[in-house]
Amino acid sequence: MTVSHRPGDDQNNGGMEITIRLTPSEAENIGRDALLMAEILDSCLWAMAMLRTNINSRDPGTPAPTHGDWAAALRGLDRLPPRLQGARDGVIRAYITAGGTIQRVAEVMNISTSAAQDHSAQLTESPPTVWEKWATSPLPMRRV
Repeated sequence: MTVSHRPGDDQNNGGMEITIRLTPSEAENIGRDALLMAEILDSCLWAMAMLRTNINSRDPGTPAPTHGDWAAALRGLDRLPPRLQGARDGVIRAYITAGGTIQRVAEVMNISTSAAQDHSAQLTESPPTVWEKWATSPLPMRRV
């Protein structure tokens, strides 16, 4: 996967264009969940812009965000944390299973070794959550 960006073209009044390219294997294995995650990221960036400017730049005339705009942004943002946590927990579980160290988990997560130990122990002693299964399961199982 690669992420690239460039200034937007005149047709779009400038701005920035962000492109996420998946390898054929990534596209095949992630499927439509890649589009879902891109839509959620779009909601996050839209919400951040509204928070920083108090302008909904996606509506003609760039008015202040309405209650409906904030609700739409929140709906998108609320979908992100469980998916990220599921992917993170799947990576931690895979890393520990592959022989990775708790010290390295602590370093990369910027947490104490004891916190990394506790989290890793919870993961390895429990079955995967619904969201970890979502992140790690073959496509036919996904219906979350």
